[in-house]
Amino acid sequence: MTKKAPGRTFLMVVGIFLIIGSVSSIITSAMNFVMMGQEEFMPVLEQTLQQAGITKTTFQVTIVLTAIQGVINMVAGIIGVANSKKIEKASLCYICGIVLIVYALICNAYSAFSGAFSIFSVIFSLILPLLYFWGALKNRQALQEEQGIVVK
Repeated sequence: MTKKAPGRTFLMVVGIFLIIGSVSSIITSAMNFVMMGQEEFMPVLEQTLQQAGITKTTFQVTIVLTAIQGVINMVAGIIGVANSKKIEKASLCYICGIVLIVYALICNAYSAFSGAFSIFSVIFSLILPLLYFWGALKNRQALQEEQGIVVK
């Protein structure tokens, strides 16, 4: 017996985007770590950071946050794709959605703190986590309805 998973499309599509984006984030972070360790790149890097108004410490923290976000997005994306049809796994996807939203807000708070705040960045960074969460929420509601729990 196959259970209808109304959030399947959201979890599947957003999960794929998260996986693709996370690979890019992880590769970019790794390249930035390597670049920071190369003496020949330091003058150009320092000049670029100075022109952008960013300190070296802020850049390093941003690299770490990006790497962590890449790992979180990879895990959540794989969980979303693997469990998109399984409403009994909706709670796991729901928790992943919350983690995605909270981490995006943490990264945006750091951006605001470091002086690189942009409302467009906030909106853009929350689109995929909110769509993922919505898909998980739809599956969770379907599970609750199947179990006879009243959903309002």
